[in-house]
Amino acid sequence: LNDAMVSVHHNAMIVTGLLLASLAASEPQSEGIPFGKPTRERYFQFQPGFLNFNHGGFGATPRLVRQAQSGFVDQQEAQPTAWFASGGYQKILSEVRPRLAEMMNANSSDVVFLDDASSGLNAVLRSLPWQPQDVMLLTSAAYAVLPNTGKWLQKRYGIQIVQAEVHFPAKSAEAILEPVERALLKLPQPCKLRLAVFDHVSSYPPAILPVARLARMVKARCAETLVLLDGAHALGQVPIDMKQLAEAGVDAYVTDGHKWLMAPKGSGALWASRSIQDILEPAIISSDNAPTTKFQDRFDYIGTRDYTSWCAMGAALDFREMLGGEEKIQGYTSQLAGWAGRMMAHAFGTETVVPLTMTPSMFAVCLPIPADWPTDAQQRCAGVIAGGLIEKYSMQVISFPVHQNSGNVTHWIRVSSQIYLEQQDFLALTHAVLTLRQSCKSRVGERFGSEVVV
Repeated sequence: LNDAMVSVHHNAMIVTGLLLASLAASEPQSEGIPFGKPTRERYFQFQPGFLNFNHGGFGATPRLVRQAQSGFVDQQEAQPTAWFASGGYQKILSEVRPRLAEMMNANSSDVVFLDDASSGLNAVLRSLPWQPQDVMLLTSAAYAVLPNTGKWLQKRYGIQIVQAEVHFPAKSAEAILEPVERALLKLPQPCKLRLAVFDHVSSYPPAILPVARLARMVKARCAETLVLLDGAHALGQVPIDMKQLAEAGVDAYVTDGHKWLMAPKGSGALWASRSIQDILEPAIISSDNAPTTKFQDRFDYIGTRDYTSWCAMGAALDFREMLGGEEKIQGYTSQLAGWAGRMMAHAFGTETVVPLTMTPSMFAVCLPIPADWPTDAQQRCAGVIAGGLIEKYSMQVISFPVHQNSGNVTHWIRVSSQIYLEQQDFLALTHAVLTLRQSCKSRVGERFGSEVVV
């Protein structure tokens, strides 16, 4: 078995070395390949003509990263026992973990691998020692996995869920901070708030939240409350500084690898402060997870499954370094998103959902649908636009409504920037939206004022 262990370690290092050699061989050419269409055609496997403006949804894995993962699958199948039981994949994780931790400015001993942010959220939420009438605080911008899991906890343990109502469009970070502060002030003393959960980058609508300020606010009101951040959209899109966030009072942080890091599907990470590591359990408790099992060991083996997505996170980091590193990548995508958001809002005569200071590498812009149209006509027109973009133009966006303070509902699209997109792509998207919007007027249907709508 020891010979097998040595062999699989040796083979894994060969695969990693071949990947690095491949990247190195490509590097001189990659320096001459600009971001946008050339990068899309060289490194990604999209259907010809397809423009993916929904990178924030499911990501897109570059060819080189998929090839690296395939190499790990070959090693797994060549010697399965050595791969799973003799430290094969664990050796590779031990090399990837410090690099991932460095990207998050965290200690590698505090980081474990996940399939995705949802599994990390479940691990934290379902590990806590909930008592009846304990409180969990969310915002109305929370991704659906949080209220859904909260309802399960509510049914199982009798907890209370408090939701701070955050309204968009937002003009500043105060639009997030003030509702949370009001919700905290309404909590009775002694404080029974066990957990507060905030997005680092929210999904619908997309916005960078003032998470350090939120954590400090929670700790000032209820010092024993744990603060969990949902960073599903953060890794690879915005800088993550776990040392700074820990100082602000953050106790746990989950993130996805398959989205903005461009790692394979089924990859993510959890950072946890050492004060809570002993109580955290993965969503699956495996045969190797005894009561005395250490934090990282509990999460690193969760049964016989495919761990190659975790291993290939290192290849995603290699790919990003080959392209110039985080400053170059995140600088390009954030600047492109800022330009595209302003351009599209101007073309539509509308607005983006948050100011530039709160805009990550994806943005939301209000669709140019007249507010005086009946609600059902507005909704149908939004559907015509979103459906027409993919069916007629092979462009993928996400459409969603925003319920405003006034009671009105406006319709928006979430648009992701990425290194495989360029300004011309967003100009084409703008033209497509305006053309489809015009079809809402020209289709035969009910007449409202002087316009004919769907």
